[in-house]
Amino acid sequence: MAGAPQVSQWGLDPLFFSHPKLAIRELVGGEDVWVPAPEGNGAVHLYRGRPVRRCEMMGCVVSLNPKPGKTVFTLDDGTGCVECVVWMGMDETGTAGGGGTDGTVGADAFGVDPDGLRVGALVRIQGRMTMYRAKWQLAVNALQCCKDPNEEILFWVDWVRAGEDIEAGRVAPRTDPGKNEQQ
Repeated sequence: MAGAPQVSQWGLDPLFFSHPKLAIRELVGGEDVWVPAPEGNGAVHLYRGRPVRRCEMMGCVVSLNPKPGKTVFTLDDGTGCVECVVWMGMDETGTAGGGGTDGTVGADAFGVDPDGLRVGALVRIQGRMTMYRAKWQLAVNALQCCKDPNEEILFWVDWVRAGEDIEAGRVAPRTDPGKNEQQ
């Protein structure tokens, strides 16, 4: 991709360590908005020409397939559908999600609301996009059930505003790591 930043500059971009909001159509719509970075080994993608490792999406769960050690579900945000997977670690008692019998929560379950994961639920998810069997799949790190339907509207307003800011250069990458910006 022309104009892609150098690998040595990726960490200077504020989007690299954040979770930019993403519409599913940007993945499956055929536009070159979300593409694998040429030197990213599948872990880094270019979002609107900027290096990112993770993303955030919001939508309704339209299918749910719990399996031992993981739960696979399909998220629909109105612009498309994407498969998501939540990996649940098993603790010494054999309980999925790392939750012990005493109510403790393991590191594998941190940030995932298993009660919110049901068909028809409006959820906000954060994670890492990967290719699995020639299809996009989101490996979920955090999942939150949204009780207020206004959260979806705010998500879309933020998505539009962030896209405009990136395109207009208002979220500019730093290119000089040694420069002190205090004046």
